[in-house]
Amino acid sequence: MTLTPLLEISAERKEQEARRAKDLSDAERGLGRHAWLLVPLCGAWVLAGYALIGLAFHLTDADRAQAAFLGGVLVGNAGPAFTVILHHWRSAQAAGR
Repeated sequence: MTLTPLLEISAERKEQEARRAKDLSDAERGLGRHAWLLVPLCGAWVLAGYALIGLAFHLTDADRAQAAFLGGVLVGNAGPAFTVILHHWRSAQAAGR
């Protein structure tokens, strides 16, 4: 009994698939480089939010304390979210060029 392949793939197609796999591998490596930038940046946003919340507990004026607290919650939550969203948008714009 001899084994015959189910599909005959041309050498050109094999080279094309190898190039595509290499390009995907390079893209994933690039994502890792960007993660080293995004993680500390998002952490800085969270720490800035914590700082504003901490400031709110030390203010004596109730209106300013509430504004600092709500600003801290907004900065701590929206800062990382919009950083990731804008990074994704800018990388999609750069890939489209």
